[in-house]
Amino acid sequence: MKKASLLLFLMAFTIIGFSCGESEADRMAREQARIDSLRVAEQAALEARMQAVEDSLAAVEAAQLAQEAAKTAYIFDENGTYVLQTGAWRSEVKANLIADRWSRRVSAAYVVQGGDETSGDVWFRVRIGYFPTMQDAQNFGDEMGLSYWVTTRN
Repeated sequence: MKKASLLLFLMAFTIIGFSCGESEADRMAREQARIDSLRVAEQAALEARMQAVEDSLAAVEAAQLAQEAAKTAYIFDENGTYVLQTGAWRSEVKANLIADRWSRRVSAAYVVQGGDETSGDVWFRVRIGYFPTMQDAQNFGDEMGLSYWVTTRN
């Protein structure tokens, strides 16, 4: 009789234990919440690493620009006749981006619009300088390692 009551007690305890435990749906919801939390943490860590890389690249670019600016101590002559043209684009936005990059290196970078607006044949030219001589403009372009051509100011 003791064995039967002990067996009955153990069976009742086991049944109550299983019925009071976590349901399958609750366990799946808890696991999904854990996975979602891990994804959020991984995404935040990835964004932090990407920002660190971008900051590092920006620092390297700034150091290179400072080094190049220190290397070239050209004085631009506001009354100079010659300019260095580094490119021409159909997009004004693109031309302004290039001119802005050059503005960080030298003080005399700008965009000139040319072409025929009525026909839609418009170009935005990025130019640097005013140089007193053609040779000064060529020396600057060569030292900077540019693909350029020298023209006169308009």
